[in-house]
Order: sequence, then C-alpha cells, then structure tokens
Amino acid sequence: MDSHTSIAEMPEEDRPRERLARFGMRRLRDAEVMALVVGSGSRTASSVELAHAVLKKLGGPAGLREASVEELLAVPGVGGALAARIAGAMELARRAAARERISAAGAKPPSLGCADEAAGRGPD
Repeated sequence: MDSHTSIAEMPEEDRPRERLARFGMRRLRDAEVMALVVGSGSRTASSVELAHAVLKKLGGPAGLREASVEELLAVPGVGGALAARIAGAMELARRAAARERISAAGAKPPSLGCADEAAGRGPD
C-alpha cells in the first residue's frame, strides 16, 4: 500500500458504491464488496486498497469468513472497530448460511441466535 489512490481520485464509474448502484452486488469484485464493509480508508490506503490487502492476507473470501478478530487485527490498517465490523458481517453471513441449510433440509430454522434466545431477546 505504498502508492495510494483515494476513492475521490478514482473515476466515478470505478467507485464501489457507484458500481453497486449501476450493476448490483453480484457483479462487484470481491475487493469492491469488501470495500463497502470497510467504509473508508486511511491516510495510506483507500477502502478498496485496504479491502484488497485484507482479502490477500486472509486467503480470499473463504479465509475472511473464518478469520478471527486477532487475524483481522494483524492486517496493517485494520483497527479494532474495523475488525469488529468485518467479524460481525462474517458472523451474519455464517448464520444466514446455517439457516439456509436447515431450511433446505426441511426443518424450521431458528429465528434467534442461541445467546439471544437464552437472554430472552428477539431479533432487531
């Protein structure tokens, strides 16, 4: 991440949010989808550059899905708030996939996570 191009310096048609609006989520590259989660970059890296670094360090989307907060924090430019945001997004994806597998098997998926159910909390 030595040379850095901010999102504002990118052609508008290449910016992740604009590409999302134009093409939809499924047409975005992995780093662009990740950049949407990252939000903003830093002084030394744009959100796309930081997203690319995270994906590269963790082995792509599959590695990212299984990464711990500690592994996320080991990526230069990822602090506690961003690591928590990424880990939260990955946990929601895991829960959605688990519910889809349960539904595909013909069972009724749980509506709450175990911790939520035990605490008497409903979905927000």
